Amino acid sequence: MADAGTCGALWADWWGFKAEAYDAVQENILIVDRARNGRGCAVVHSDSPEGIQRLNQEAGKVIGVARRAGIEVAPEQAIRWLTANAARVLGIEAQVGTLERGKMADVVLWNQNPFSVYAKAEKVWIDGALLYDRADPARQPTYDFMLGQEPL
Repeated sequence: MADAGTCGALWADWWGFKAEAYDAVQENILIVDRARNGRGCAVVHSDSPEGIQRLNQEAGKVIGVARRAGIEVAPEQAIRWLTANAARVLGIEAQVGTLERGKMADVVLWNQNPFSVYAKAEKVWIDGALLYDRADPARQPTYDFMLGQEPL
């Protein structure tokens, strides 16, 4: 796959729940990513609507598996599994996937390591506009269950 420039979209630790995941191993992303001296291309994938919202935590699982195997994964490498490599798979890497002048980007500022289950989004910019700020009540989402109720 690395020689052909092919990326693999893989689950962090799901296995056995359907045919293509039957013989998966937790090291899959790491193996694909490190193929041919780092020329591999892995993408963290999820079939779950809940899991897709937490791909940063899925990547964190791979970092943990790698660490237990004695391999350190740099955060800038792990973020590629979610951003640049995914854009490459979709053929849109010229427009998105990395923070570069002229590219479109939605950006999240985390309060700590984004691969931690304890990380919280502090600010979110979409198309250059600050749309969420944890410290600013005016930039908080409105939830359906709060409609028609007095603010807390």
